[in-house]
Amino acid sequence: MSLSVLFVRHGESEANLNDMLVSEHADPPLTDRGRQEARMVAHQWMIHPPTAIYASPLKRSIDTAKIWAEETHASPVQIDPRLHEIRLGEFDGRRIQDLLENDRIRYQLWKSDPESPPRHGEKLSAVGTRMMSFLSDMSTRYESGFVVAITHADCLKAVTLHILQAPWQSARFLHFSNVAGVHVTKTGSRFELLGLPCSPPAHDGSL
Repeated sequence: MSLSVLFVRHGESEANLNDMLVSEHADPPLTDRGRQEARMVAHQWMIHPPTAIYASPLKRSIDTAKIWAEETHASPVQIDPRLHEIRLGEFDGRRIQDLLENDRIRYQLWKSDPESPPRHGEKLSAVGTRMMSFLSDMSTRYESGFVVAITHADCLKAVTLHILQAPWQSARFLHFSNVAGVHVTKTGSRFELLGLPCSPPAHDGSL
């Protein structure tokens, strides 16, 4: 059995509910729906008992990971700062609607080119570097097994693009909803994507 790592975005948080960008400015908890999503995704993956569960240091990720651990009777959650949300700099704590109305040019530049972050923000390539460091560490620590890592949407984009060796600007074509994931396996000396598992989108009358 080879090692595989499932990166999963946290369940819905209060920041998601309020359409707000948060990294270090605030640390909102999961909503009731977010907790239900965490239980749902843990049961969807019940066929693969986790060897270990990791989470970013932020509450929404830790709560998601703890629910997964409880549902699967896994060992205690381990915190890893490399799974932290992308640093948002001057956009941290702001609502998306506010950015569109009052800071549209800088916001659209960042969305089209994540290598041009807001002031004091983090480039997506830097997130990719720490995510690959986490993967490399997991491959050293576990020769085989199934590791779950609860993280954030931009972190999922970063690890996907890094493995595919795709331009960072391609991030705008990726979207990861709450509890969507990226499944990675170690094959020889390289990492490969097993697929992009995701949860069904919320029903809004469209596909």
